[in-house]
Amino acid sequence: MNPELLDGVSTAVDAAFAEAGDTTRIAALKVLEGGHSGITLSARTTGGSAPDEVVIKVAPHGRPPRGRHDVLRQADVLDALADVDDLAVPRVLLRGYGEWTFYVMERCDGEAVEPVLDASTRVFESDTIRRRAEAAARMLGVLHNRAPEALVDSDSGAVDLAAEIDRWATVAAAAGDEHGLATIPDALRATMPPVVEPPVLVHGDYRLGNVLFDGVRPTGIIDWEIWTVTTPGVDLGWFLAFCDPGLFPGIGAPVHGMPTAGELLDQYYSTAGGRIADMEWFHAFGRFKMAAIMAHNLRRHREGRHIDPFQDELPPTIAALARSSRSILDGHAVDEQARTTTGARS
Repeated sequence: MNPELLDGVSTAVDAAFAEAGDTTRIAALKVLEGGHSGITLSARTTGGSAPDEVVIKVAPHGRPPRGRHDVLRQADVLDALADVDDLAVPRVLLRGYGEWTFYVMERCDGEAVEPVLDASTRVFESDTIRRRAEAAARMLGVLHNRAPEALVDSDSGAVDLAAEIDRWATVAAAAGDEHGLATIPDALRATMPPVVEPPVLVHGDYRLGNVLFDGVRPTGIIDWEIWTVTTPGVDLGWFLAFCDPGLFPGIGAPVHGMPTAGELLDQYYSTAGGRIADMEWFHAFGRFKMAAIMAHNLRRHREGRHIDPFQDELPPTIAALARSSRSILDGHAVDEQARTTTGARS
């Protein structure tokens, strides 16, 4: 990471604390490894009222903070959710505007892991995995059970499903034609269900890998870059895909204790206040969205715009996600009760 970035952010954060009348100062600023969600830094603090450890989300320097880089929009949603019972989010401590746009939040205890994708490097206790997954499903229900207007001011209104398809179809098209994604958007449009559920606040990338846990206690939902207001099935179709190791050939593996999609739906419904109609369609949409994002990231890697050797392992997974999405749209139902523990590590 550019030393000028670290120096610039450190100076800007210190100045913002001072302007707020707080004597907190930043020390040991470094890049927070392990994510792909913009510029995320960790730091220790000295003096003042801030916790000993904080996380700083920073917009790219010299560029307008728009879209997924609009860090203050992320801070807005964290502030809005701070007092919702049974929903764990980091507490925002400070915002900064000007040459550097950023927000500072508390560093939540624990770890965020994606069991199916991390099984090759980790051995998980089955009870821990089950309890974490069930807790995450219930928290998603809590999030979706709150009217969005009570939480956030969404000037543009709710995003309809047609716009969601268009958004990710554009991403898929930018990735090229090699992955079998080109025909899926039209198939999604042709089978798009009438939405009967009221719009909710949707995280956009909700999965176990974006929920911090201290043991089995959730401490914070992170990475809110693409939150929006739309139908709840958009989050569910994405979240439940991570139950199925068959969607991630070469990079995923079965995990003993990982609940099935059907079991997690039951946990979700216990707090969501209603059921999702046409869940099969949302399974297909979630797989397409995931394939589009992976294909786009792979192209950026191959073109040298964002070098990440892990991307070279993704083509089989992109193909599997595309096949599964198309199969669902062709009428082959997802077996939400299918076990995913065969061959799992114990």
